[in-house]
Amino acid sequence: MKVVNSCVLKEWYDSEYSACDNGTLFGELRGEFKQFLDSLPDGPGQALELGCGDGRNLTALARKGYSLSGVDMVDSTVQSRKHNPWLRELNFQQTDILNYLPAHESYDVLVCSEVLHFFTREELLQVIPKIISAVKPGGYIFLDLLSDLTRYFQESGEPFIWDKEAGLSIQESEGFFDAWLGDFDIYSFNKFFDKQSWPLSNSDNLPIDPYTWQGTYVSVCARKRQ
Repeated sequence: MKVVNSCVLKEWYDSEYSACDNGTLFGELRGEFKQFLDSLPDGPGQALELGCGDGRNLTALARKGYSLSGVDMVDSTVQSRKHNPWLRELNFQQTDILNYLPAHESYDVLVCSEVLHFFTREELLQVIPKIISAVKPGGYIFLDLLSDLTRYFQESGEPFIWDKEAGLSIQESEGFFDAWLGDFDIYSFNKFFDKQSWPLSNSDNLPIDPYTWQGTYVSVCARKRQ
């Protein structure tokens, strides 16, 4: 099994977002997130997404009347802020989530999606308490973990892993959320299998060869108790 240094991820995503000249890299909202949106009251309110990508999820929250804050390790909204009027007022901060401390109990909605599997199990123990503490009493949270994850290079078929990743099974991810969301009422657990070939853009300046991944997202929708 080949082990790839995860430091190239920043270069990979920077190339992807920069090459996406229409501002939309990830396409349509996932079904689990649509379900979460349907459960939210309309704004006003404050919404934060950690690992906000091109702003797909934040755009949907803006349409519901929320003010937006987003964090990502690269300038992921570099194109979408130009093309998407819903992101013009976005408070965006480029930083590593590990080094970011969101304000305590400041957000009515907090989202961290398609991100947490990139942390080691030890790093998750640092990140999750910060996420939980940032949600206001009565606020809502959407989290997911990509579980039972495998990857292989498209040309050679060789499997690989990143040197830093959670590597959780579906059962472990469910137990992880159960253990950490004790102050929340969990009202939805979902599992969704996905398979994608990357890159998603037409970028030809990438630090590793194109690859395919597959795994099951374990997602949770919850509300913090008053």
